[in-house]
This record gives sequence, C-alpha cells and structure tokens, in this order.
Amino acid sequence: MADVVVRFARQDEVKTLQDLNDEVFVDNSKYDPDLRLDWAQSVDGGQQYFTELVNNPDSICLIAEIDGEPVGYLAAGLKEFSYRLSKYVELENMGVSPQHRSSGIGTKLINRFYELAKERGYQRVYVNAYFLNNKAVEFYRRCGFSEIDISLEKAL
Repeated sequence: MADVVVRFARQDEVKTLQDLNDEVFVDNSKYDPDLRLDWAQSVDGGQQYFTELVNNPDSICLIAEIDGEPVGYLAAGLKEFSYRLSKYVELENMGVSPQHRSSGIGTKLINRFYELAKERGYQRVYVNAYFLNNKAVEFYRRCGFSEIDISLEKAL
C-alpha cells in the first residue's frame, strides 16, 4: 500500500470532509433508515458541523491521504458527562472511502487521534456505533474500546 499521511484538516477543506462523511452516511443508511441522507452535503448540516469543527480548538479533525488524495477522516470533540470523573473526547464520526477500507487507514487515523487526545489532556475516548454494523464494532474493539452501555430507540 502507498504511504498514508494523516494530518489535521484545514479550514478550506470543509467540502472534502462533507464528501468523505457522505460516504459514511450512504453506508450507514442500511443500519438506520431514519438518517437524513442529504445531511452531509447540506448547508445547515454537514457544512455547518465541519466548519465549526475545524475552527474549534477543543476538536480534533483529521484527514488521511494517499498521494495527496483524501481517503479517510476522523472527527472528534469534547464530550461532557457531568456525572463522570474523567475528561472525555468523543470520536463523533470517522470513515474511510469504500475502495480503501480494511487496509489500515482507519487504524492510522485512530492511533494519531489517540496521540493528539492525550496531548490535549483527554483521559477517555467515547464512541458509539450502530449495533448491527459488525465491522465497525469489531474495529473499535480491536482499537481497545469496550461496551459500557447500549442505546435503544422506539418509533412512535
């Protein structure tokens, strides 16, 4: 595999982040029929979210590249639990382009994220994944995560 470079996303790369996130939304729609599939590309959704993220000093937003081509991203920010003791960062979302999945890019992204989170004084990382997304759940387990709760929902 070509060399993968993991770096901070720049303020002028919001559209790139939206495009990478759109791939995640398309994939996740099989686990969640309630997803707003236009969210990643919308002005009031993905554009606003990623603009705020890349401008927030408490956030960590990374892009993985191969030969200058963006092939993955990771977005994380402060997660406040008033009832917990540690300082948390939430891995809010991440994704690797379909043609590059299972090639180690996600691991490179998450390992760089761990380094940066530690440098910023975070003590724990929080993430959630769709219960039926076995590949994502297994990936997070391999990266050291373990289950602490389960989210449930009911349509009315």
